[in-house]
Amino acid sequence: MEFVTSGAAALALMAQKPVDVVVSDMKMPQMDGAQLLAEIRTRHPSTVRIILSGFAERESILRTIGPSHRYLAKPCSHDVLVSAIQQAMALHNYIGGESVKATVATLTHLPTLPATYSAILRELESEYASADTLADKVVEDVAISAQLMKLTNSAYFSLPVKATTVKQAVQALGFENVRAVVLLAGVFDQFRNLSPSLALAVEDLTRHSLELGVLAQALAKKEKLPDAVTDHAFCAGLLAHVGTLLLIANYATDLQTAMSDVEQKHLAVCAAEQAKFGASHAQLGAYLLGLWGFNDNIVEAVAYHHRPSDAGPAASRVLTMVHAAQYLMRASSTVKVRREAFSPIDTDHLEAVGLASHVPAWRDACDELVKEWSNG
Repeated sequence: MEFVTSGAAALALMAQKPVDVVVSDMKMPQMDGAQLLAEIRTRHPSTVRIILSGFAERESILRTIGPSHRYLAKPCSHDVLVSAIQQAMALHNYIGGESVKATVATLTHLPTLPATYSAILRELESEYASADTLADKVVEDVAISAQLMKLTNSAYFSLPVKATTVKQAVQALGFENVRAVVLLAGVFDQFRNLSPSLALAVEDLTRHSLELGVLAQALAKKEKLPDAVTDHAFCAGLLAHVGTLLLIANYATDLQTAMSDVEQKHLAVCAAEQAKFGASHAQLGAYLLGLWGFNDNIVEAVAYHHRPSDAGPAASRVLTMVHAAQYLMRASSTVKVRREAFSPIDTDHLEAVGLASHVPAWRDACDELVKEWSNG
């Protein structure tokens, strides 16, 4: 371990020797933690970045969402910190293994970050970010603005009054949710013109992803989890199937074959995908989000949303909510999904975190949401 007393000293040290993990305070003179980790993200993207701070204002935490992989609030025991570091390294090894990298290398259609998303991310990292400044960034992209308004005013969000401006949409959804919706709209839109059949598949996947995100967020709110967890649950649910999008766009026929194996051989989806492609949609999606600098709680939820037990006992509640939402949507989703395309709910994980008894109440919440969506 190496210890330094400023952001500048940390960057100087990292210029001289490789560093696996950086743990930074938030409130520091000259260069705060968010600024330091943003710089490390640019210079050393493979380094795990953790904020450890008692500086808990919501706006300050939001500024670390992009630059940091994980936020830990003080007071924080050494056991929690060690566990967070170990878990972060295990996650990065899981999604950054050679088989995953080899699969990514074969992809001809790989989405890029929309320019609007990058502008929003920079705005969120600004201490002067507001609904006005964020809306100004979104309206620069007419197509994404239209998609944001369409999604905001859909039955999924059940707003009491329809949003008529981008600013109203930003105020209604909140910064982090806007960030996720803009990314969903921008990334998925890149694949709509490949073929008519693909466009239909992407449309279904977009709707399925939106339902998953909204339900995961609703379950987190039902559990009275912190705002940051509910925001991350929405984002992770929304982006859980980015990896499926990659497989559809690059290997549509082979993916169909893999799903036939799921039906006929009673395989789990991820197992069938790994056998066919060398990586599952969960690993591919998590790998992509990791490259884009998403918080580890979100990346972890995407990576393990079919089997949260594999993430270990310290898994984030974000993962639990997304996994539960994924399971509950099988019977209730308004989107047609494969009958045998999912493993059963991970009861070992739910029992380990003390939430197994909550499933019936979650199912009722899911049914209520689906009724609202159908009526809307």
